Amino acid sequence: MSKKMSVSTVINEGGREGESKSVTGFLDVKTTGTKKEGYTNPEELFAAGFAACFNGAMVFPLERDGHGDLHRSVRAEVALLGDLPDFNSLHLEVTLIGKIDGLSKEETLKYMKETEGICPYSKAIEGNVKLTVDAE
Repeated sequence: MSKKMSVSTVINEGGREGESKSVTGFLDVKTTGTKKEGYTNPEELFAAGFAACFNGAMVFPLERDGHGDLHRSVRAEVALLGDLPDFNSLHLEVTLIGKIDGLSKEETLKYMKETEGICPYSKAIEGNVKLTVDAE
């Protein structure tokens, strides 16, 4: 049986044109479906969470191979797709691009592909969201 490591709770009021707040008070963001200064959107929030989770999970294979001290970054691009007014057509696609200082693009891509099987976000979307990993 898996041990629960953490629980995070966020409450949204107003949907895409609303506000999301964590119960801890550390997150308080206004969301919008359009571009407004000072606002974000659900896809940007998902991209931030995915990039952080994936980058954190990548440390496991890197440490195993003696590369745990290398600086790394993960850029997440989350696209919302669909053909309105067909609401059933709405879906996401995710591209993750990694960079690990001191490693080649090929080596970085190897770690990115391995991390797909480690990251909880990757596992959560498997079979539901197209995920592409790449390196620079």
